[in-house]
Amino acid sequence: MLNTRGGGKAATLLYVLIGILAVYVTVKTVPPYMHYYALDDEVAQQLSLSTIDSDDVIIKDLMKKIDDLGLPIKRSGISFVRNNDGSVEIKLSWSEDVDYGYGIKRKFHFSIDSRNSKIQS
Repeated sequence: MLNTRGGGKAATLLYVLIGILAVYVTVKTVPPYMHYYALDDEVAQQLSLSTIDSDDVIIKDLMKKIDDLGLPIKRSGISFVRNNDGSVEIKLSWSEDVDYGYGIKRKFHFSIDSRNSKIQS
């Protein structure tokens, strides 16, 4: 039974406030992870094209995606290595700050370290 003093209403209000807070934190936290998955997908795609595209084209396409996502990665922050065995390695890392308001901030660190297998002849 509900408390005649309004205890049921107070608990409901508390649950609603917690729900709103959870949605707010989720909305602020999801974009950095979406950026990570989008860039990881682009790196995988560029690795699959590494047998037909030149190094400059691959890096140019990666930089275009980085600029589209608005990530703080410079060209010098991308390690692109074409090994003697025909494999290609791409490594990069970055951080994104999320401001939750009221002075609460969190820095998320991401890194991608991908390598394709040897080119089959």
